[in-house]
Amino acid sequence: MNDTVAVALITSLSTLSAAGLAGVASAWVVGRQLRHQSVLAREERAERRAIDHREIRREAYEKFLSQADAAYRVLDDGWFALPFRELRRWEAGFAARRALDEAYIRVRLVGPDDVAERGAEVLRSIGDEFRLHARIVNDSPDTAGSAAELEPPARSAALRARVASTTEFVTVARRALGSQLLAIPQTGPDSTEQDELV
Repeated sequence: MNDTVAVALITSLSTLSAAGLAGVASAWVVGRQLRHQSVLAREERAERRAIDHREIRREAYEKFLSQADAAYRVLDDGWFALPFRELRRWEAGFAARRALDEAYIRVRLVGPDDVAERGAEVLRSIGDEFRLHARIVNDSPDTAGSAAELEPPARSAALRARVASTTEFVTVARRALGSQLLAIPQTGPDSTEQDELV
């Protein structure tokens, strides 16, 4: 073999080897970049899902609190009605409780369990207050006074139960949302009275 051919062969093999090594290194770098991008995309999708889930929860919690506030307003109207005999008022109470039940189902679906449990306490508290109000009204059919005038301590106890159950719900809901703010709804014209009771 002559020297020129040997040098050309060695040069060719060196070039091919260098190209092969460069190709392998390039493939390794590209593969690594693709794996990294895949990990980032998975993390981004997981974060997006978490954000979407948190938003769904926030909407469910706010809807529940809004419906609880609507029920409180119906109750406030009932406590001060003179006299409380109209079928329309009883129907408004039924509609408010039904809307609250529907909102609570969504809270149960989006969870977590501790928020659903506190939501059940809000439901129980509102149901108890409706029953208490109905008992007071039904026990005094001939009176001209409102239920709030007939039994002021019963109304005060009901207001304390409202504040306690709603506050506990908001506390666990905030925790579930990662401390995102949820507004505690005012409960009608007597919100200042409730603040004094806390």
